Amino acid sequence: MALSDSEERILSAAGSDPSPVARLQAVGITLAKHGEDADASRDLLTQSYLTHTSPSFHLVPRGDSMFAEDAFTEAYAALAAGTDDFTRVDAATLKATLLECPAALAPLRMILGLTHNELAVAVRLHDPESNVAGGSLKNLERSAPQEHPTATRQRIVGSIAGAVLAMMNRDLLTVPPRATTHFHSKLDKRDTVNGWPSVRDHIAGVPYSALLFQRYVGGVWRQVQDAYSEVKGDAVLEIPLQDLLDAHRVPYHRTKRGAPGAAETATRFGLKPGPDFVIPDDSPTLVIESKVAEDGGTARDKVARIQTLVTAANERGLRACALIDGKGWTERPNALCDVILATQGRTYTMATVEQILQLPEIQALTGPAS
Repeated sequence: MALSDSEERILSAAGSDPSPVARLQAVGITLAKHGEDADASRDLLTQSYLTHTSPSFHLVPRGDSMFAEDAFTEAYAALAAGTDDFTRVDAATLKATLLECPAALAPLRMILGLTHNELAVAVRLHDPESNVAGGSLKNLERSAPQEHPTATRQRIVGSIAGAVLAMMNRDLLTVPPRATTHFHSKLDKRDTVNGWPSVRDHIAGVPYSALLFQRYVGGVWRQVQDAYSEVKGDAVLEIPLQDLLDAHRVPYHRTKRGAPGAAETATRFGLKPGPDFVIPDDSPTLVIESKVAEDGGTARDKVARIQTLVTAANERGLRACALIDGKGWTERPNALCDVILATQGRTYTMATVEQILQLPEIQALTGPAS
């Protein structure tokens, strides 16, 4: 049966409608259609949700997990002072500088162009007896100086200094001879191409064209994006939802970041996979999974997890919701439609997140939303 005008209105409004009943009605209309009518119904339903998605690729994480520019500048000044403006760079000066100012590790990493995890690999290659990990380096970088550095800290800092010098001397992490036609080293850039002399040549500044080229090949925020991708995922959707629930005094359990956190939630609540939010935290009635997708492949991959969670929630007699955003859903509208149908319309975006308060499971905890 072809779509009626009334059905088209319901489908076109579903993504904006705060009523979970209206959203469920739109899902019911879609599931009842066949052939071309089913395609038309899915398109209308999906578009009503896509209208409220937005990209997040322009958002750069910030907060306590990274240095502000003034703090980074201070750390650089300490590194420059400790090495006499890079005229005296050796194991002793680097070690002394890092012990006196651990934050100096940040500009030192940026000279090399390495993340914490990448530097940790280099340290272990240089010092096979070292078991330093990226997280250890991050903690060191954010730590306060020790008046009397422990033997462990001195050991780590010494290993870092040795690895840094080996890389700048091109003795570590070199480009394999057979790969030189197609690849070059991260150090093959104007401020490190000839080692520390190149660093000294550029301490007074670089041409604007050089800054633009660095953005072109690596992105001005690339290090931050790579190092804090999980923080961004949390901040875009999960933290705003948490703030909303806190503001309305909704009790909830929020899963800790990473696979261990998901496993803990799965074990505690008997749900696999463990959802991002379980509401309330004592006698659950609702679960929420959040997914940011900035490309079509990511959006496609997230659907299976959400569908699996919906099945697990249904088996427990719980309602499942999805909180999604990002331009990837626009690239995979069929994937979004599958999420909408699986959640019976209970799919929300950052623009419509407050409509979650209209869900009867939440209103039972807070009273009708005003």
